Amino acid sequence: MIQGPLATRVALLLLFTGIPLAAQDSRLVERFPPAVVSQLSANIERAGHEGLPTEPLVLRALEGQAKGASVEQIVAALTRLRDALQTSRSTLGAGASANELTIAAAALQAGVPQSRLAELHRLRSGMTVTAPLEAYLDLIARGAHADRTWIRISDLARRRANDADYGRLTPADVDRDAAVPHPEIDEGPQ
Repeated sequence: MIQGPLATRVALLLLFTGIPLAAQDSRLVERFPPAVVSQLSANIERAGHEGLPTEPLVLRALEGQAKGASVEQIVAALTRLRDALQTSRSTLGAGASANELTIAAAALQAGVPQSRLAELHRLRSGMTVTAPLEAYLDLIARGAHADRTWIRISDLARRRANDADYGRLTPADVDRDAAVPHPEIDEGPQ
């Protein structure tokens, strides 16, 4: 522990930098220059003060650094993710868990409209939206048609399916559903 005049100097330095030591994640300190850590930490701390989960922001910053993104790109990505987390919380409510907010933000960033997120939340009343959204994102990543996948997810939610039912869905299930006409999907010219 630092004591005496050195401790006073360190405390004043921390006070005047405006960034509390607790807000500086050690993973960021190890990978970024101090000025960048301060900038990223301020963004992450702001999210924490807003009651949002901060771990997804730290991970996004580390991902950006690993991919060689510029500081400006990383800061912009953190801002977009923080905005998506805020939208998720406003849609799912203050009682949503960090996991729910994180997966909902990922879904929003993947193009799921906020209205669909609100619909799923309403359909799953009293149940988390984590499993349905994870299944949706997984199916889309595996090449399933987005609108047909959403219809399948929504149908399961209407039937109050359990989380395991979502985990069993495959792109083949969505393809089988393609044989059934769905007027709410505009296929457009083929």
